Amino acid sequence: MVSVARVFSVILLAAATAGLPSRAAEPPAVPGSGAALPGAAGSAPGDPAALDCYLSGRLMEERGVAPEALEEYLKALNLDPGRPGIELRVSEVAARLGESQRSLEYAGRVLEHDPGNARAAWLQGSALFSLGRPAESLKALQVAVAADSQQADYWRTLARVAELLDQVELVATGWRHAVELDDGDDEAWFQLAAVEARRGHFQAADSLLTEAVSLNPVRPGALFLAGWIQDGLGHPAEAMGLYRRHLEVHAGDQATRRRLVNLLVAAGRYAEAYEEVGIVRRAEPDDLDAIGVEADLALRLGRVARAGELLDQLIGSAPADPARAAQVSGILMQRGREREAVARAEGWARSHAADHRGQMLVAQVRAQAGDSAGAEAAARRAVEMVPDSLTPRFMLGALLQTHGRFAAAESVWADLARRGRAPARAGLQLAYCRERLGDVEGAVSAVRDVLAREPDNSAALNTLGYLFADHGRDLAEAEDLVGRALAQEPDNGAYLDSRGWVYYRLGRLAEARRDLERAVELTNGDPVVSEHLGDVYKDLNLIHLAREQYSRSLRQDQGNARVRAKLTGLR
Repeated sequence: MVSVARVFSVILLAAATAGLPSRAAEPPAVPGSGAALPGAAGSAPGDPAALDCYLSGRLMEERGVAPEALEEYLKALNLDPGRPGIELRVSEVAARLGESQRSLEYAGRVLEHDPGNARAAWLQGSALFSLGRPAESLKALQVAVAADSQQADYWRTLARVAELLDQVELVATGWRHAVELDDGDDEAWFQLAAVEARRGHFQAADSLLTEAVSLNPVRPGALFLAGWIQDGLGHPAEAMGLYRRHLEVHAGDQATRRRLVNLLVAAGRYAEAYEEVGIVRRAEPDDLDAIGVEADLALRLGRVARAGELLDQLIGSAPADPARAAQVSGILMQRGREREAVARAEGWARSHAADHRGQMLVAQVRAQAGDSAGAEAAARRAVEMVPDSLTPRFMLGALLQTHGRFAAAESVWADLARRGRAPARAGLQLAYCRERLGDVEGAVSAVRDVLAREPDNSAALNTLGYLFADHGRDLAEAEDLVGRALAQEPDNGAYLDSRGWVYYRLGRLAEARRDLERAVELTNGDPVVSEHLGDVYKDLNLIHLAREQYSRSLRQDQGNARVRAKLTGLR
């Protein structure tokens, strides 16, 4: 009597071998998303005993008994080694059983025979990911989707691995292909909406989320994502409502509650924000950011005593760390309590009299309070306390420079440069001060000293190129210098501004316009860059555009008499 298993085996054998050539002439093929037959990557076993084991394994798979199926496939390979179709089954079943190392091994064996086998590459990538090797996994998955772009599973796996590696564009590509291939996959629609929101494409994200919710109205996280999208679209009231609804279901989601707090603060709803941040802090009592926000809101609401308690708690969390004292002073400064902010900083400095960071803290806070003389005095005390340390000297130089005391600042930068241990930025700051003092040759010399030590320093290359352009000299060298800087950072707005300014000085207005329009975009309308573009437009007789750029420059630098005169002089 013939057994049921044997009858089933015969049926499988017919399906597996129908129309297949011999093993030697076997063409490469791409398996589908379902269980692959041996003919998908190699012909059926030639050894009858191996064939029996293989078909028994297929029967075990059909019955959902994966461990026994794996055992049968391994027996088949032992009897008839090197069969890619059976190796592929081993890899797939091992993956299903969580045996990632074995799945990786057998997927690799298939790829040795057939390097373009999409399913083997997908299994290899999946196993590598499970084994904590995401970078290698991504390479294998890219091979899989290149070999067979019609498998949604391949794109889903690629998207998840790319997510771990923070390759946002690739994440978007993966989920986009997944929804194109399987438009009923609500999770793929949701993930694509989320990644588009991350990319700032909120209108697209809104449409995608609508599709996801239509497929799964109760998908966890949908309310949060909808709130994030509405926030991005500039609809804070709608965002707040969605965040509140999300929190009704997920009360422990403090990350969303923090977003709600930020929106409430921006809307001036301080009492509500105070209540919400209190929930965050009770859930996470040691969260220093939450303590700081609650203290700030307490001050806004006039709860000064409570704010004082919270600020003391901040200091007490790390009494020897001046960063905590700086945070406290910063909160007080933001609320217009400059005297208290300075007093807190001075108190920390007195309590740590031997620590030069106390004087640096005082210098920082006094500078923020507008006390330039007190800030410089504190910075000088810090320098005296640790004469061999660079950090206090950098602070002193920056303070002097910010307050327009370029001669004094030049002395600090020159001393740092002479020490030979200072970073390149000391030399670049020295060049800036010398130029402001009218010593152009001294400025050029300072930057050339930096380049002598660091010939590929992009900031120094750009500084010297811009310096030449601004003074209308050595323009050929300026073009080369800025070009070398841009070769390293092609999307640096400041460097594009420099090259545009070089082109302007050379009279190459079309090239200047191209670079400066891009530079304005990359620098969000930096006033100097806008002025430069206005000059180009003026010389091109594009008066309306020139007026627009000069006005934009003045909005950010209202005291610039030079730009105001240019704007007034337009006809």
